[in-house]
Amino acid sequence: MTRMRELLGPGGAIAARYGAFEERESQIAMAEAVDRAFHDRARLFVEAGTGTGKTFAYLLPALLHADLPDRRVVVSTWTRNLQEQLVERDLPFLREILGVPLEAALVQGRENYVCRRRAELALRRTDLLFESPVAARELNQLVAWAATDPKGTRSSLDFEPRHESWAAVRAERGNCLGTRSPHFEACAWQDAKKRVRDAGVLVVNHALLLADLKLKRSGGAVLPPYAYLIIDEAHHLEEIASEHLGGRVSRGGVLSALKQAQRVLDELEEGASDAAHHALTRARYATQELFEKAARFAGPRLLAPIATPEALPRGLPTALHELHDRLADHAERERDEALKGDLSARARVVQEQAEQVARALAGSSAEEVAYVERGEEGGDVSLCAAPIDPGPVLAKELFAPLQSVVLTSATLAVAPPPDRFSWLARGSGIRDARKLVLASPFDYRRQARLVIDPLPEPTQPEAWLAAMIERLPGHLRRSEGRAFVLFTSRKTMEAVAAGTQAALERAGIRLLVQGQGLPRSRMVEEFRASQPAALFGLASFWEGVDVPGQELSHVVLTRLPFPMPDHPLEKARSDRAQKSGADPFMTLSLPKAVLRFKQGFGRLIRRKDDTGVVTVLDARIIQRRYGRLFLEALPDCPKLVLRDGEEIPLGGEEEAPW
Repeated sequence: MTRMRELLGPGGAIAARYGAFEERESQIAMAEAVDRAFHDRARLFVEAGTGTGKTFAYLLPALLHADLPDRRVVVSTWTRNLQEQLVERDLPFLREILGVPLEAALVQGRENYVCRRRAELALRRTDLLFESPVAARELNQLVAWAATDPKGTRSSLDFEPRHESWAAVRAERGNCLGTRSPHFEACAWQDAKKRVRDAGVLVVNHALLLADLKLKRSGGAVLPPYAYLIIDEAHHLEEIASEHLGGRVSRGGVLSALKQAQRVLDELEEGASDAAHHALTRARYATQELFEKAARFAGPRLLAPIATPEALPRGLPTALHELHDRLADHAERERDEALKGDLSARARVVQEQAEQVARALAGSSAEEVAYVERGEEGGDVSLCAAPIDPGPVLAKELFAPLQSVVLTSATLAVAPPPDRFSWLARGSGIRDARKLVLASPFDYRRQARLVIDPLPEPTQPEAWLAAMIERLPGHLRRSEGRAFVLFTSRKTMEAVAAGTQAALERAGIRLLVQGQGLPRSRMVEEFRASQPAALFGLASFWEGVDVPGQELSHVVLTRLPFPMPDHPLEKARSDRAQKSGADPFMTLSLPKAVLRFKQGFGRLIRRKDDTGVVTVLDARIIQRRYGRLFLEALPDCPKLVLRDGEEIPLGGEEEAPW
């Protein structure tokens, strides 16, 4: 009997201590596979269906293999909820079971911690820092909180501060006095760094993992050395890598940086900073010119590729570099430690933004795509640059130095065997991984059914939208609300909400629509508390949201969730695939859509006593040849088609017995 089976099997140490624990063969199989991968210094891909218990399955081997200083384990996740679950609940429980002395720590970026010195300094400079009385009141709250909260992290606040308020008190790279600070002994950031150094298991998010990789390329680091890496929710890795190995800078971000620089310069003696103020003015004019022309360049498009360096004005990087030099010069000559730190920090931010703007303005290349992103309805404008294929960088710089790497998620495998992980292999750059697919232990034939209502195809948008507005209220009445309705387009969601609201109100069904004032967590609370209700949601509701029980017994997938084909990054990847002889639709768009479809379906069944129905309002799933890949990717459940008001089994399957 293996160690994993001893721990996770009936009568094992975990079952004896965990009242609700159930033996799951899939969980044991995954734990054994992770344990072997660590032992053999191998790479491993694992799709672990909902209910497998994958966190215990990878944390047990992690705790047994981790050791300091050279065998540290990093666990990277996408959602904060999972990070907190691992650190606050799962890891302490398993460490106690195993008797492992190693500590575990949640790692957050420096900017998530308050700096007490900066908070007190900001309080003395309130009139100079803030024009808004609301921001000034927030600062008083932040200073009072910083003096008493031992964690000192933004996530421990009981309110969401404005950007300018938090920027005035957060810890900053280049603006830390270290042991010279009067608050060094009580510094939350210094305490966090010590916990990280002493921990054998580190829990991070994907963004911080990639930020650490980016810093290592320039000789720095966020994380201490580690030997093993587990990436949960790994289906996000490629997109997160493209974003963080690339660059993004917005008009609002540049203007905010210039505003902070001005506030620091205003503290210098009158006349001493005239040259710096002139550089600041030139940078502000260059910012307005560039981003106004970028907005016109994009026109009605939300995303517009920058094909050549001549597409937009190129004066802003030069102006920002000049301002950086002025700020750095003042920092070098300044004797006041606090002011010196502020000047250095402002110079660093300005320099980073100059580099990001220059990178985007260089235009697209064979390896990188540059584009303008414009927010809806007059929103902010950003300049973006992203590597088309981050896989080679990940393989060489992130994975190659490590002893073992495990990539896992409930949704990773998309194509028929033997190439079910080909999409993940391409995006991660890992070509030699072991592969394991573990089905969910839930009884989907008893617990769920899929119903396809073949509306006109979304390729006929007017007919499809009209049919959805007509048919959706009936579907929601039959389930008495208790439904998530998942969209891929805000415009479509809002049109359907407007078109169905009256019918839903007549049926006594409360309508909750994402983006209408409530944050996601509060929407879920309202949904659970106010049944019958229907929640209309976008991308963030397709995954990472758990509503077990009968409050959610119906999920409506309004269309097959193909990625935006006109996104410059998707277009560049498509062009590259086509040039290499591959079919972009089959190798790029379809796998992403199937994964997202599986995630949406997965919202329905979260525990063994859940039951319900998933309704699909996209006829392409049965009318196009590729539709079978969506159906085959789902668990084994009854699949039916709605014809003239009747549910007809698809492929001869019987209707669910409940």
